[in-house]
Amino acid sequence: MNLIDQITNWISTFPPVLIYLFLFTTAFTENICPPIPGDTIVVFGAFLAGQKKIDFMNAYLCTSFGSWAGFMFVYWIGIKLESIKKKIPFFKEEDISKAEDWIKKYGYLVILVNRYLPGVRAVISITAGIMRLSFWKVSITSFAGCASWNMAIMYLGLKAGSNWEEIKQKFSFLLTRYNVAVALLLLAIVVLILLKKTFATKR
Repeated sequence: MNLIDQITNWISTFPPVLIYLFLFTTAFTENICPPIPGDTIVVFGAFLAGQKKIDFMNAYLCTSFGSWAGFMFVYWIGIKLESIKKKIPFFKEEDISKAEDWIKKYGYLVILVNRYLPGVRAVISITAGIMRLSFWKVSITSFAGCASWNMAIMYLGLKAGSNWEEIKQKFSFLLTRYNVAVALLLLAIVVLILLKKTFATKR
């Protein structure tokens, strides 16, 4: 049994209010420390809801607001560090430059789909702060992304089965296939945008 399994087994013995706090805190902290398996914990929340240990909607709201609050916290850090011209720790300059290019090209769409792009979430949020994007637009689009993503994976967790090991295996399988699908979808969007610009230029 690995550390994550030990933690989830331990958490499942908690009273509901502490489980909700754990779900919120984990979803929040994942934005600051990406190695934390936030999505796995979200699915675990759905599993506990399926076992009637907690309420599904409460778990969903805790994880969604936790993800959103974490994103906005890192966004705020980006604003503060940029204002004092301090080098951003833990982030490579080339990653931030790449995120800036994405935002310049696609605007707030990048913030909206941020949750659907594991591995670059923290980079997107801190870059949004560095670029001083609109607080309200970032807030709304990031929450929409968090809410839709968490609903999708919690629904999968709720419907995948009653065995936690089985759910983890199914979720890992689906997430792998999902990431490929999202990559192809984003590639198609980029191609369509480039084609549109090309035809507009020719006219």
